[in-house]
Amino acid sequence: MLLSIHGNEDPFFEADSIPFLADTWEATAALTQATEPFIRARLERQGLTLLSLVPWPSQGFYTRTPLTALAELRGTRFRAYNTLTTRFAELLGAQPVTVQVPDIPQAFATNLVNVLFTAAQTGVDTSAWDFSRHFLDVGGMRAKNAIFANSRALAALEPAVRSALIAAAKQAEARGTEMARAAESEATERLRSHGMTVASAPAEMQTQLREIGAKQTQEWLARAGQDGGQMLERYRALVSR
Repeated sequence: MLLSIHGNEDPFFEADSIPFLADTWEATAALTQATEPFIRARLERQGLTLLSLVPWPSQGFYTRTPLTALAELRGTRFRAYNTLTTRFAELLGAQPVTVQVPDIPQAFATNLVNVLFTAAQTGVDTSAWDFSRHFLDVGGMRAKNAIFANSRALAALEPAVRSALIAAAKQAEARGTEMARAAESEATERLRSHGMTVASAPAEMQTQLREIGAKQTQEWLARAGQDGGQMLERYRALVSR
């Protein structure tokens, strides 16, 4: 499952999707390390055992015309897919519109949305070159997919089988993370090969985006309580090493 879609159940499930809290691979690894014990404990309370966490590639803006300043997003119809991206759109001055991935091309074609914020891989999957000409890679966040098992079913396995399954899950986690890193460059090259312009955000824009991320982090902390504060302290200590 994509953890962030269960943020309404518990804010810890959306920690990895807070925009610009962890917008580099090094920060992403630190955030995973900081959040994993809290996520594991929450799943265990529901009779589930976490097996692996694998990040999505970085995020960026898809637009029809070049995006040179965040002010240009004001008043746009911004595709959102969870509470955090909805709030992100609001802080940008855009109008959030919930659209699922299979519906993205039609949403652009009918002008239901005119800005997309998602990974380059999603752009490839939806043939973004049919409705957009520009991809501005900003890092954003690397949301996690989680694989888990029913704890009772896992405990019922033969010990050797259970150990092999857990070991395989850890190998898959490492392999999946490397695949996600590779997908960032591979997918952006696919976008370029179809005539799209791919660029990185100017330093001033990146700073402004991180300021929005800091605001959303504080909003998340207000909902996550004491555990959230402990996690952020651990994360920041890891990042500063």
